[in-house]
Amino acid sequence: MKIIYLLKYGELMLKKKNKKFFEDMVIKNCLAILREHKIKKIKLFGRFLLEAEVENEAEKDIITHKLSTRIFGITSVSPGNVIDTDYKKISEECIKQAEIVINTENPVTFKVDVNRPFKNVEMTSIEYAGELGGDILDKFPHLKVKLKNPDMTIFVEILQDFTIVYSKKYNCLRGLPVGSSGKVGLLLSGGIDSPVAGYLAQKRGCYLNCIYFHSPPHTSQKAKDKVFELAKKLLGYQSHIRIFTVNFTETQLMFKKHTDEQYFLVLGRRMMMRIANEIARKYEFKALITGENLGQVSSQTLENLHCINSVAELPVLRPLLTYDKEETIEIARKIGTFDISILPYDDCCTLFLPPNPNTRSKVYNLEKEESKLDYQKIVKKAVETVEIIDL
Repeated sequence: MKIIYLLKYGELMLKKKNKKFFEDMVIKNCLAILREHKIKKIKLFGRFLLEAEVENEAEKDIITHKLSTRIFGITSVSPGNVIDTDYKKISEECIKQAEIVINTENPVTFKVDVNRPFKNVEMTSIEYAGELGGDILDKFPHLKVKLKNPDMTIFVEILQDFTIVYSKKYNCLRGLPVGSSGKVGLLLSGGIDSPVAGYLAQKRGCYLNCIYFHSPPHTSQKAKDKVFELAKKLLGYQSHIRIFTVNFTETQLMFKKHTDEQYFLVLGRRMMMRIANEIARKYEFKALITGENLGQVSSQTLENLHCINSVAELPVLRPLLTYDKEETIEIARKIGTFDISILPYDDCCTLFLPPNPNTRSKVYNLEKEESKLDYQKIVKKAVETVEIIDL
């Protein structure tokens, strides 16, 4: 059977001359996420229409779920039926959809919501809704009209060439379509924070590539597998994802051996930034994303973040900067990463933690420590170890 999905958007309406770029990106992402289904684009006019050929109600619901939970840039999705813009046919379809809702949900109150963006019918939206509501009452006299928060709403969209009637409107992820802000590198660890940061960056249009620092044999294959599972969750919001795995063992051992342990944590972060700089330059990333917060751990004071930023060559975006840990966990549960993140496999960030890390580092002190070894050579060697996997 044929189903029309009506997708509406909010923030994209503000893009003016650039709006078509964002619209095209939303459609591209929809077609990529729904590539397993028979989907085609119909029209764009302040809303998106997708036509799907579905085998049954279950597939219809699967498509609705994917559109509402995996596509950024739209505010709502409604599966509906397309009919000719003829009052009698519209009325019959409204009654038909009302009957379906009555049989499944037993509503007491209802309203009809009519939208006619092209003003191509003589009656106003309110008049049209009143006439259609009267037809529904004639068929189901036990119902009562309630214009605010009714149990059932029948929606009618009268467009240029046809009309869409539907009874359900599902909230979507909003934000900007993934890819509209360009490619970025996400420093992805096995913890709770970085995958959530990646998800929030996707919500602002960032197309993720993941950079993972692995320290064998101190971090196990299971720790690496865990990070790949987290990346697969983020893959749900874009067409594919690339993971750059960096062998970080020698870098950590060199700093552990030659530098003051109070600076070890921030020195490690600075080295990660330098390595990420090289990867970003080669693959043309526009920014780096981290899961760092403000004041959550010792490396995340303003002073230490400044020391980390001082070696970054690109903007470093920290979507979680103001989030409480419980808020981060709530999002992690929502996107399905929490249960993976809490698996008991340590990542390289938890290794060699000093008992008393410096929380107020100064750049000149860190540079003094770095001068004890050839860090540029270490960066070059680490970049040469990078393993690239496309999911």
